[in-house]
Amino acid sequence: MRAFGRLTRRRFFKITGGLATLIAGLVRPHPAATQEVDYFEGTDFVGKTRAGRHREFYINYWQPMRRIDPATWTLTLDGLTERPATLSIKDLKTFPAKSMDSRLKCVECWSARATWTGFPFSELEKLAPPKPEAVGVLFHCADEYKEYLSLDALRHARTLLVTHMNNAPLTDEHGFPLRVICPFKYGYKNPKAILRMEYVDRVTYGTWSKIGPYSPDGTILPGTDHPLEFGKQPRRIPGGEIFDY
Repeated sequence: MRAFGRLTRRRFFKITGGLATLIAGLVRPHPAATQEVDYFEGTDFVGKTRAGRHREFYINYWQPMRRIDPATWTLTLDGLTERPATLSIKDLKTFPAKSMDSRLKCVECWSARATWTGFPFSELEKLAPPKPEAVGVLFHCADEYKEYLSLDALRHARTLLVTHMNNAPLTDEHGFPLRVICPFKYGYKNPKAILRMEYVDRVTYGTWSKIGPYSPDGTILPGTDHPLEFGKQPRRIPGGEIFDY
């Protein structure tokens, strides 16, 4: 058997360095394993993803859902209203369009900015006016998500019912064909893929407020934000809508 000979300082670092490289190669994840995959791309379904083009604007859904068929989609306005109504996508196109630039802030600490186009809540109030005892709307969405917004929040000048994002129709991922953008509220208060708007007479806990530590109010609090387009570099925010960047 061949002797190893004297263990010099140089041989020691050569041996231990080789071992370290071998161990690192064993424990380091393969590059493909560290990348998020959009499992819904090219399927009939949509769900939470942060892969591909969605790395710049994360997609959250309560649960995976089948993509909405524009030919059969309707919006139901009911609950505590004098005149229940049902609208189609064609009906949405008759409302006067308004655009605004705003940042969507998530309770997960990330945010992203976009240009949104839609119409104010007042257009729907004209068709289905709330009864005097109504204080807010409970939204029912295609992924079985539910969220509540007060009439005051919906009537706010910075709140829109949105049909377009960045000058293009909403994608399935971003809530086609209709979503709410309420930029002074956290993302979970911005329901999307809306099917029904129900007038209610009391503050109602939405899906996340029922199961998580999220308030039914959802106004953005002072703290730290990690905007996606700035590499998630932390920025302090004073609370409310983010206007500084």
